[in-house]
Amino acid sequence: MDIATLIGIAGAFLLIIISIVIGGSPGAFINVPSLLITVGGGIAAGMAGFPLGEFINGFKAILKAINPGMPNPIETIDFLTDVAKKARKEGILALESDIDTFYGKDSFFGDVMRMLIDGLEIEEIKSTAESSMAQIEQKLSTEVAVWEALGDLFPAFGMIGTLIGLIQMLQNLSDPSALGPGMAVAMITTLYGAILANALCIPVAKKLKYYKDLRLLYLEAYLLTAEAIEKGLNPNLLKQKLAGLLGVEIKEG
Repeated sequence: MDIATLIGIAGAFLLIIISIVIGGSPGAFINVPSLLITVGGGIAAGMAGFPLGEFINGFKAILKAINPGMPNPIETIDFLTDVAKKARKEGILALESDIDTFYGKDSFFGDVMRMLIDGLEIEEIKSTAESSMAQIEQKLSTEVAVWEALGDLFPAFGMIGTLIGLIQMLQNLSDPSALGPGMAVAMITTLYGAILANALCIPVAKKLKYYKDLRLLYLEAYLLTAEAIEKGLNPNLLKQKLAGLLGVEIKEG
């Protein structure tokens, strides 16, 4: 679990709430029309920009920002190195008994190793694997794009709410009782949009992009391992290459 995501988002909202309470009249910051315009309008417009299924999956990807389920890099490097050692010592076909373990580690890795064990040429394996990587990257990029879009749309609809509130005020200048509600919508919608964008959407989009890039590095590591096994590369050299790829410092002994 990525505690930083929870602490960061919760902390940002908490500090805003505390500031509002200290300033007095917290009820003045609750406005249903403003919520409908900013939140409802932003989500509706975001949905219009993506196929429904991809938008829903992208919206739910916030859970990945909290619990990405990424493997430990050092444990992964040790695991892949052990696989290479076994293949070099006992032959590639000896890995057949571990194929379920490979799929348990990562379905992409399982597919790559299955092709390797079945005797496919490494170039064909790489071509197939790179196509799969492109599909995975597209899916993860769409998840990022959904939150980036919401980060743009919420402030935009906040501004729309501001204009609506100002128009209502101008239409009712002769009625002092209508100025307050109009001003509330005008100001609070902008506030809602800014909070949602900067305290939620932008941080989530950045975190999802970080994990997208990390996920692609792991896929490259799996493909690098298969290529090293096929070429009979020294497992210790493979370990160093994996460490460099994943940005891990390997301590000998």
